[in-house]
Amino acid sequence: MSLLSPRSVALVGATEASIWSANLIANFTDLGYTGHLHLVHPDRPVQFGRPCHPDLAAIPEPVDHAYVMTGTGAALGVIEQCGRSGVRSVTMLTAGFREVGPEGELREAKLVARCQELGIELLGPNCLGFVNVHDRVPAYGLLLAAPLQPGATALISQSGAMLLHFHRMSQQRAIGLAHMVSIGNEAMLGADHFIREFVGRPEVRVVGALLEGIRNPGGFLEAAALALAAGKPLVVLKVGRSPAGTRSVAAHTGSLAGADAVVDAVFRQHGVIRVRSLEELLETCALLAARGWPEGGRTAVITTSGGACGLVADLAQGTAIELPDFAPATKARLAALLPVFGTPQNPLDTTGVIVNQPELLGACIEAAAAEDGYDALLINTDPPREPGPAPAALEERLAGLARALDSAPVFAGLAATAAVDLTPFGRETVTRHGLHFGNGLELGVRALAHAIEYGHARRHPPRPAGRGGRHPPPLADGWQGTVSETAAKRLLEAYGVRIPPEWLAAGPAEAAQAAAELGFPVVLKVQSPAISHKTEVGGVRLGLASSGEVQAAAEAMLESVAELGLGPVEGLLVARQVEPVAELVAGIFRDPQFGPVLVAGLGGVFVEVLQDASLRLPPIAHSDALGMLGELRGVAVLEGARGRPAADLDAVAEVLVALGELALDFGDRLLALDVNPLLVLAAGEGALAADALLVLDATHQHLEGGKT
Repeated sequence: MSLLSPRSVALVGATEASIWSANLIANFTDLGYTGHLHLVHPDRPVQFGRPCHPDLAAIPEPVDHAYVMTGTGAALGVIEQCGRSGVRSVTMLTAGFREVGPEGELREAKLVARCQELGIELLGPNCLGFVNVHDRVPAYGLLLAAPLQPGATALISQSGAMLLHFHRMSQQRAIGLAHMVSIGNEAMLGADHFIREFVGRPEVRVVGALLEGIRNPGGFLEAAALALAAGKPLVVLKVGRSPAGTRSVAAHTGSLAGADAVVDAVFRQHGVIRVRSLEELLETCALLAARGWPEGGRTAVITTSGGACGLVADLAQGTAIELPDFAPATKARLAALLPVFGTPQNPLDTTGVIVNQPELLGACIEAAAAEDGYDALLINTDPPREPGPAPAALEERLAGLARALDSAPVFAGLAATAAVDLTPFGRETVTRHGLHFGNGLELGVRALAHAIEYGHARRHPPRPAGRGGRHPPPLADGWQGTVSETAAKRLLEAYGVRIPPEWLAAGPAEAAQAAAELGFPVVLKVQSPAISHKTEVGGVRLGLASSGEVQAAAEAMLESVAELGLGPVEGLLVARQVEPVAELVAGIFRDPQFGPVLVAGLGGVFVEVLQDASLRLPPIAHSDALGMLGELRGVAVLEGARGRPAADLDAVAEVLVALGELALDFGDRLLALDVNPLLVLAAGEGALAADALLVLDATHQHLEGGKT
């Protein structure tokens, strides 16, 4: 992407009356840009003490990049100038496009179309630009303080102003950056383009992003897959979790925020690390860039404070971090190093003697690292603030710490005790020794947990199951709107999902006869496309134990439905009542960004109460489906807690895989499918779809051959 490394830049619309222009001039002047900078303004020959050209054509040398700060109405004309002058990349600071509504959206479409015709890469509009730290190209509209410290993290943000805060925090924390890009409206170049670009750049080891919405979900997931395969972690702060946040996002860039639970599930499924604050984003990127990631979660913690031991243990609770105790041999080695009042346990307090024995920390690290049972070391010690009375001893301590980390056979990271900025001396010293200290224990622990999760994602990348080349079965021809339960169950059977023995009866007498043939007890349910939730209208009766009970219940049910005016009744469904080990809900709903989403949860009729569900994008493999079930808070119930029989989780996984195939076969035609309850029998006995609700888009016409 040539946009990021221009050797000549034109600031179009540069004027002393604009703070944007003043900031850009200062950035290019003070931060080490070695290329050529040109100013363009139609009627001001001199600005900022520099010659100013009337247009791009008047510049006497080729221009690689144009940074455009004109009014909205002049933007398209500048693109025409770029085309005539051979400028092949543009940053468009100018706003007034898609973010302001339909008229702006039309202007943006024209702008993009013309850029595509002219072969111009467009960043923005409504963006602040970019910084290439390694090549010192500060094409960014807010004032950046020197110095630009090169590093291995590339940052992408839909909010241009947030990059300034990342820059300031990285300076204070001695964290080097590789690139920063404000993507604005993403009219042409979006987050997915820059993720791909940075995955391919050798100077980048980690990609971080602040996203208000995901403009191109398909492209984003493809880019995430490339990043995961390349071992370049993608760390995202996705804002818009709350309704108020979603409104703010829409007002800012016009982006679609998306259902937050779906975003969580999609990120987890595709190895994207999700963080919750600017600080967590930066610290997670910094740890991954500096140390990589562990092969597992078993962690040894070594601190210089007894209080920190308990705090780390509390912070690790509920994360991917495990804190198994040291093996007896390791305890013996540590006991030989520690004073007599020290306790060799994990987390380990090296005690206050470390003040006079700076080599003790490194020795404890080596002792813990020598144990084969750990995947990671977390070292809690604080960066220096001043040289102090013994600068040589301080240097010895830091050099020994750096050697111990670099020689450790497993992942080893540092975390300071409290979140405070480094002093100028501290920044210079840790940079010289190649050390990164996590900014306090809370951020240090969270960053480590994310690194562990990323390692798991690398070891278990998404393994989609094969589609099988199927289309919707012929029995679905002509279906639209809400489909009856019996029809929906026939469809499920076509995909291999079992249903209980049942009979669709025309009336009460036939229902009683059906019940006798099926065997008691039975379930009785009214059948009507107009009744989506039968329980709420008295359309379900359980535990009917005789033909007389069935007939009486059927008559009462039909009378009640008629009184409520709920539309024509297709019949009465009689099913043998099955006593399951557990009741689940399984199904598909359509997310406006990501399309069909699989859901599995506990609860059956109580699913809304329990709110215990797991999500995935189809298609999924059998192992992915088992992973969904493992995420449920109530998974212990399914696994046989308190002497209960274990549920047939493999059968549930097969149902989920089948639903994923069904979702992809129907495509956009499928709006929703609920299998609720899914009756899960004991291990080895299967799972049964006791009820099903299928909703198809009535606007899609079903074509010959089963395609929509």
